[in-house]
Amino acid sequence: MTGRRTTRSRHRTGGLRGRSEVMHAGRRLRGVAFFLVAGAILAGGVYLAGNVFTAQRDQPTTADATPMRISMAGFDPAVLEAEPGEVLTLDWWNTDGAMHLEDGVHTLVSDELGIRYELPAQSRRTIPIAAPTEPGDYDFWCDSCCGGEASPTMHATLRVTV
Repeated sequence: MTGRRTTRSRHRTGGLRGRSEVMHAGRRLRGVAFFLVAGAILAGGVYLAGNVFTAQRDQPTTADATPMRISMAGFDPAVLEAEPGEVLTLDWWNTDGAMHLEDGVHTLVSDELGIRYELPAQSRRTIPIAAPTEPGDYDFWCDSCCGGEASPTMHATLRVTV
């Protein structure tokens, strides 16, 4: 009778050891699944961020163009200089996401200069700005978000000097 108990005892121990191994394998599988899901989420975020991290921010896409960035912080540079009658070519890009913008765009508006341009979120385009023939400071602003014309941070100046 003693031998049978030993056999059952060994059988039970072997069974418990097998169950423990299965539980350990299940934990490993959950850990691997967690890292795969986390990696997929991270990769998706990097993909969606797109050119925000990789775009050439200070390299104009057009020769002799002046780079200008627009964001929730305003225009950069905030002052452009030109001679009377000169036509500036701006390489203008928007670093903000659509969810931060009214209608998904930033604008560049000036009644004095007779211009109104729109730039979709996270995009870039080349625009011309003709300097008036009279020297002076000419204001332009973004009127699509951040307080529009009333916001001091969303203004920039075209300074025309002889």
